[in-house]
Amino acid sequence: MTPKYLVCPSCKTLYEFVASIKSCPRCSAPLFTIYEDLEQVLKKVIVNARERAIQGLGVWSFGELLPTKFIGKSLGEGWTPTVRLEKFANVLGVDILIKNESRNPSGTFIDRGTSIDVQVAYENSFSKIVSASLGDYAISLSVYAKRYEMSVTHYIPRFVEPWKLYMLTLLGDTIVEVEDYPSAVRKASRMSAKNQHYLSIPCSPTVIDGYRTIVFELIQTLQKIDWIAVPVGDGVLATAIFKGLNEIKDVLDIDTPRILTVKLSENSEKTLQKSAEPTLTELSGGIVRNILTTILRDSASHISIERSEVFTIAAQLAELEGIIVDPVGVASLAGVKMATELGIVGRGEKTLVIISGSPSKDSYVLYKIIEHGGKEKLLQRITEGRDATYISNTQKEILKILYEARQCYAYRIWKKLKNLGYNITLQTVHHHLKNLVEKGYVRILGSDGKRLLYTISELGEEYLDKELGT
Repeated sequence: MTPKYLVCPSCKTLYEFVASIKSCPRCSAPLFTIYEDLEQVLKKVIVNARERAIQGLGVWSFGELLPTKFIGKSLGEGWTPTVRLEKFANVLGVDILIKNESRNPSGTFIDRGTSIDVQVAYENSFSKIVSASLGDYAISLSVYAKRYEMSVTHYIPRFVEPWKLYMLTLLGDTIVEVEDYPSAVRKASRMSAKNQHYLSIPCSPTVIDGYRTIVFELIQTLQKIDWIAVPVGDGVLATAIFKGLNEIKDVLDIDTPRILTVKLSENSEKTLQKSAEPTLTELSGGIVRNILTTILRDSASHISIERSEVFTIAAQLAELEGIIVDPVGVASLAGVKMATELGIVGRGEKTLVIISGSPSKDSYVLYKIIEHGGKEKLLQRITEGRDATYISNTQKEILKILYEARQCYAYRIWKKLKNLGYNITLQTVHHHLKNLVEKGYVRILGSDGKRLLYTISELGEEYLDKELGT
């Protein structure tokens, strides 16, 4: 049903519900929808939701609790499996359940939000959508927009991984690459206002309401768990979980679990604080306070983990439980491990962990997972058994860079790889270049006394032509 109001959980300002309002005009924080007769509607919907899910309604099985007039089109999003990790739990000494959001149509929980947001755009007579995101949101948005024959223009930072751009290209929508995410948000907002296109961004209140359906699906589990561990990027998912838990608590008068938010950190120092860190986040075109600080100040514990830790957890999850997920998607599980070691999550406490992200098919990512799993000898056996002309994905990307630039120093190649999303050192780039020279795919043009200047060879060009089918 259509909400009557929007409220800012930070400054408490109340607004009439308008689909074009994406964040608080007063303080820029995300907004929460307010529904009339929520208590009566929620009790009724929760009882019948699972039966409606069997009918193929997806998140629309909670239709009366979503900000639309009508039931939208489903691709089977939502109602993802909840699985107990028995072997992993024995290692940690904590009872662990996972909510596997990688089983959604595009591989992430984001489908829950974009499916709702596209229906909102449709009901408000928009035929075109403009968006700003880091890639995953854009893919999910395009997937659902296709169901409504709506076109999308995506503003995306240049450093987004190439495979995400390839997927968007396959979906046939417009891609505009910009310098960074704040630029993407500003330009998308301006285009939306100028051309009267619907603006879809991750912090929209309509998207938040879609994400919170995770909580509604867990209604039978909530009283049996002590913690919900949530991965944090922009903080919107954690905010949605917070909103859903509070609605359930107020209406059904039950105790709800505490929230553990887990964020990847570039800093090698492990940090923990009972409330989230007061960093600045760009959400709606202006600098706003971190939504974890403003909204979850007294309601969550926060953990920051090193990026290397997610590779180790991804390897353990695959080996112990047979579950393969993109390493970034298991950040919340790595956070539970650290929180247990630090005594925040008690031994024997029950924790539900939200994981997301389809299994990676990138050889570099898989290599790093295997490496962190302590299987270096197996890696050597695989690589030694390959043909001498085998080229890795990273080396293919280096060849593409050299093909476009014609000549490059290693440092410039390294910077381009970093911008493409590769987590790689300059030393590793030198290793790849040496290997490509030995195979004849790359030639050394000369040296300035300190650096070698590289170019792609004819053999390298022939290889690319064959790979790309040109």
